[in-house]
Amino acid sequence: MNRRSLFLASAMLLPALPLMAQDRPTTVLDLLSGTGVGANAFVERATIGDTFAIQSGQILLEKSAHPQIRQLAQDLIAAHTAMGAELRALPEASTRQPSSGDDRMQAKLASLRNYEGDELNRWYVQMQVDATQEAATLFESYAQNGEVPGLKTFAQKHLPAIRMHLQRAQALQAPRAG
Repeated sequence: MNRRSLFLASAMLLPALPLMAQDRPTTVLDLLSGTGVGANAFVERATIGDTFAIQSGQILLEKSAHPQIRQLAQDLIAAHTAMGAELRALPEASTRQPSSGDDRMQAKLASLRNYEGDELNRWYVQMQVDATQEAATLFESYAQNGEVPGLKTFAQKHLPAIRMHLQRAQALQAPRAG
């Protein structure tokens, strides 16, 4: 992010400072609500999350033989492929797609490629738990506070599935063999 963009984003957050004084946790989307930037952030983060779920699942399927983790990867690939296509088809999202990938996501994918066997399974599941927790927070925040009705409906529709994926990934964190 260049300095100008950082300055503009900071300037847009100033009116939201009173929200920070409230007792409840505040997300970035809460702070950006009403600025139009919240919708952009939601679409960008949701798109990056879909891409991460698909690409990390593909890596897992290439290298792991663990049946339950492979099933999770297949299910996440299918769900995020469909969710991403639905999001891209929304007129409210078509002009908000990110122009490039996310460096943090690329670094996680690169590290995942270096693992084998149990290490691969363990790290894949942990990455899915972390990413799905982030997605649940993102979708919940936008479902409650989003300013673009079509995107808000999208978030509300997909939040239950994201929560289910999180539960499935968490269930696979228990010690396992294979």
